[in-house]
Amino acid sequence: MPILSPLAIEALIQDRRALHRIPELGLDLPRTAEYCERALRGLGLAPRRIGDGLTVDLGDRGPLFAWRADMDALPVAEAPGLDYASTLPGRMHACGHDAHMAIALAVARHYATGAELPCRLRLIFQPGEEGAGGARHMIQGGALDGVAAIAGLHVGAIFPELPLGCYGTRQGTVMGSATFFTVTFQGRGTHGATPDQGADPLVAASQFAAALQTIRASAASPVHPTVVSLGSLHSGAAANVIPEDAVLQGTLRTTSAEDLAAMNRHLERLAQGIAMANGVTVRVDSALRAPITANTDPVLPGLLAAAVAAVHGPDRFRWLAQPTLVGEDFGAYLEAVPGVFFFLATHPRDCSVPHHHPGFRVEEAELPGAVAVVDALLHQWADTQATS
Repeated sequence: MPILSPLAIEALIQDRRALHRIPELGLDLPRTAEYCERALRGLGLAPRRIGDGLTVDLGDRGPLFAWRADMDALPVAEAPGLDYASTLPGRMHACGHDAHMAIALAVARHYATGAELPCRLRLIFQPGEEGAGGARHMIQGGALDGVAAIAGLHVGAIFPELPLGCYGTRQGTVMGSATFFTVTFQGRGTHGATPDQGADPLVAASQFAAALQTIRASAASPVHPTVVSLGSLHSGAAANVIPEDAVLQGTLRTTSAEDLAAMNRHLERLAQGIAMANGVTVRVDSALRAPITANTDPVLPGLLAAAVAAVHGPDRFRWLAQPTLVGEDFGAYLEAVPGVFFFLATHPRDCSVPHHHPGFRVEEAELPGAVAVVDALLHQWADTQATS
């Protein structure tokens, strides 16, 4: 049941492609924020800046529902092939946030041009989802003030069991937490021929890397999904020089706050023990970049399922069996207000590469249907508020 006119669909696609061309990183998104603000003001709306993030309110009656769209891109060099490819070298919308913004702008355009809005609506355009603390930045700036409930959507192929064009979510935890850590072993450099005159941090780092997976067995519950991964190890610059330091970076991911605390403790003990055994020192720095994203509200996931069924038919919705350990800072909003986070499969049939990949693509034909789902969800939710 499409609700957008051909001109509105064309505007949605134009927005998505224009935003795709100007990917920016973290909390510093001047061109992206300017584009969204200009588009909203062009609709006669009055957006409010929170750093390089934005909020804009629509409607004047009923409780306030919020819709979040993240804005930041990734430090990924885009693969060639698109005529609207990134114009900023080494940066790319490789996670679908350009589509999220375009959907939110289409929602704003839909209601600003006369469609019935059953409640008040706040659109949140959030920077810094990719590990920069953007959700908390927006919350601290007042993005949730007065909000009774919130929803958000992620496009792509995060859940392989969702066919193209299908929506999905689950009750409870839907995405795991993501803690980023840096472990720095500090030794004493020397000539490679005289290792006895130094203290080798690279040996310690190698032992730590090999032992790291024991954290899952030693600290986490065996029935809870967990992932420990290393993405970077840097040390030294010459084959015949024992370096001064070795630095490892990685992530801990889990669906349980208790497991996360235990895994952090075990990581620290493991690093300290290996450092002591090798006569070097170590520093462990970690930061929770994305909390657990959990749909704990008992009503909203069901309202979403009903909204998708009303718009697209019941076959286009799936209850997801298990959470993913991909992280999302939308969990910070769900810690503050009731809400639902859900997914739309938009991976083109001829392109199965994952998120954060240089060749990531979005099937744009699926995006207008998401606007209709937002509209149906707002009507479903407003009806429950009127009768509660």
